[in-house]
Amino acid sequence: MAAWADGRAGRTVTWPAPDTYVLVDGVLLRMVPEPAGLPPGTAVTVRHDPERRRLVARADDTEGAAA
Repeated sequence: MAAWADGRAGRTVTWPAPDTYVLVDGVLLRMVPEPAGLPPGTAVTVRHDPERRRLVARADDTEGAAA
């Protein structure tokens, strides 16, 4: 599943600290949020972190890109 999700866009759904669930193409995936504490509905990009052997949800900087 990690290889399939790497690089995909998604949105956070819940955040049972320290992890979060992200909806990616209709599939809920559990991963580490960066930065921690992302609220529901945050747009993220999914990356596979080989050191942690986990998926990481990195917040998209949509506000900075629109300016």
